[in-house]
Amino acid sequence: MFEGDYFAPVLNRAARVMAAGHGGQVLVSGSTAILLSGVDLLDLGEHRLRDLSELERLYQVLGDGLGAEFPALRTADVVAGNLPVPLSGLVGRATDVKELVELVRTRRLVTLVGVGGVGKTRLAIQVGAELMSQFPGGVWLVELAPVGDPHAVADVLASVLGVATQAGVDVSRSIASALSGQRLLIVLDNCEHVLDATAATVETILSHTELVHVLATSREGLRIAAEHIWPVASLAVGGGRRSFAVELFVERARAVRPTFDLDDNGTELDAVVEICQRLDGIALAIELAAARLVSMTAEDVRDRLGDRFRLLSGGRRALERHQTLRHAVAWSFDLLDNDERRILGRCSVFADGFDLSAATYVGGDSDDEYAVLDVLDSLVRKSLITVESQAGHARYGILETIRQFAEEQLAATGDARDTRHRHANYYAERAIAHWSLWDGPRQPVAVDWVDTEFANLRAGFIWSADHDLATAAAIAAHATFMAYTLQRFEPVSWVETILAAPGAIDLAFLPRLYTAATACQYTGRVDAALQYADAALALQDDHRYDPFEVAWTRIWQGNAHRLAGHHDEFMQIVSELSDQHGVGQVWALSMLLYTSPVVAADQAAEARANADATIRTVRTTATPTTSHSPPSATAARSRPPTRTRRSRRHTRRSRSLSSTASRSSRR
Repeated sequence: MFEGDYFAPVLNRAARVMAAGHGGQVLVSGSTAILLSGVDLLDLGEHRLRDLSELERLYQVLGDGLGAEFPALRTADVVAGNLPVPLSGLVGRATDVKELVELVRTRRLVTLVGVGGVGKTRLAIQVGAELMSQFPGGVWLVELAPVGDPHAVADVLASVLGVATQAGVDVSRSIASALSGQRLLIVLDNCEHVLDATAATVETILSHTELVHVLATSREGLRIAAEHIWPVASLAVGGGRRSFAVELFVERARAVRPTFDLDDNGTELDAVVEICQRLDGIALAIELAAARLVSMTAEDVRDRLGDRFRLLSGGRRALERHQTLRHAVAWSFDLLDNDERRILGRCSVFADGFDLSAATYVGGDSDDEYAVLDVLDSLVRKSLITVESQAGHARYGILETIRQFAEEQLAATGDARDTRHRHANYYAERAIAHWSLWDGPRQPVAVDWVDTEFANLRAGFIWSADHDLATAAAIAAHATFMAYTLQRFEPVSWVETILAAPGAIDLAFLPRLYTAATACQYTGRVDAALQYADAALALQDDHRYDPFEVAWTRIWQGNAHRLAGHHDEFMQIVSELSDQHGVGQVWALSMLLYTSPVVAADQAAEARANADATIRTVRTTATPTTSHSPPSATAARSRPPTRTRRSRRHTRRSRSLSSTASRSSRR
């Protein structure tokens, strides 16, 4: 794949030549034979080797101590079956092929499942080619995509296998009778649209034979007793140039532009990596994108992925469902029932995943979780929704390509506006509920939630800012408070957008919006933060607005004075809050621990008394937030630009558990 390495096709060809021979037999290819001199060779003619598109002339090396007579070569042209020779190499599936070969050899029914275009058919053909020598009766590919009538499945299978049906006998039973005693592999490709008929036919064949094996490809499993499901994942997109997705792109791009290459640090490399990532590593989508390089640059392709279904069309002769990306996705969508289409379309408004509660609120027509769960379960089985365990709970997701298509379908139904309103309203309600947790002993739960749902909070805010200012205000205000713990300050701009909007004066959350806006101090805008704090305090006694704990406003105001170097104003706020019960008192006592001159004057006893008072108050309030002060502006600006989710959670848990003393010593 890379300079200085043996290329995969070279190794593949050598492996195929080796596999064609028998023990003690030495074979060389035609390209090797012309390089040899003084060696006796026996011309064995041209042969079709598995997984190679061209015929290969093979020679047998003759000499003292070497056998001269061997059985016929084990090449594809002498093995029964109809498996086609692939016209291109298989990228990124070596481990899958190896494991599947063993699985299919030992299990009688294996079904490859995955989203349309992920490469199930190509993988199945490769596995079948590897197993030719294991099945003397042949490896037989049966294409079911063109079969529109479920009743015709058994007839098509009989036709491919050359089985004559018996009068008065069910076709499936006729096939089973004809195959009895034969060891062969049937590859059933694209079963999803005739799933029940395929399952019934396969079950009959397997239950009346002992040596027949079946390898099926489908968007979902056949769901019969003997089945072993093998999910086919998208190609890996991590690792930049060395990812399998990029390798496939480069290989297909060179087919249409032989001079195409990637510099290790060039802009074209960045564009290709982004293309592969945004296309979710789906092989078909990557191949169609690469085909565009006949008349475009990689940067041109990347910049047009927002309209991927028009961009990734044409460029290949294939079955209709694989001619364009739209065909591949529509093929799956058309097989859904009305409930599945409705839920998938509505779930397309989620950003970066969702849980069952959110799907029920946004996607369901009632609050029946179990009804929605049944639909989600079906969509997961059909490879249109993904699921993973996160913190012990199921979290669902949709590949971006599927999400965009489903979003189009949602818009076509006229339901998009109401769905986005429900989405924004759900996250506004949840933000308010989690603020109550954040301002209490269960703060880590709220912090985890805002970290997980940040993309949904952003999406909900963006939509509601143009359609429902009150909902946008609820999201912005509470997300700002909770997200600052993660040193995420994007929501500050959300708050400021709301404050600048006409009608902001009538929002019930206006005082807490102004307080939230004071978080701009952590981006270096201390003067603006002080102005926002003053505005919030001026509204605290105004009964038109939702009451908000004034201590939070004073805390952030005091911290802004500290950052601005206003010592007198800062100490005045600390002094006032230190005599009040609650979060303000804990913050004030914490400030005294490392800003009071008693420590500098070596008055240790007084410092210890302050520390003891702080600890007692922290234990009384039992709120993790009150065990430390807000982060400094310097710390906020110097944080790493990106973190993994695990490292962020580790950081924030450590931050919540750290004492004020350890925090002040770092400063």
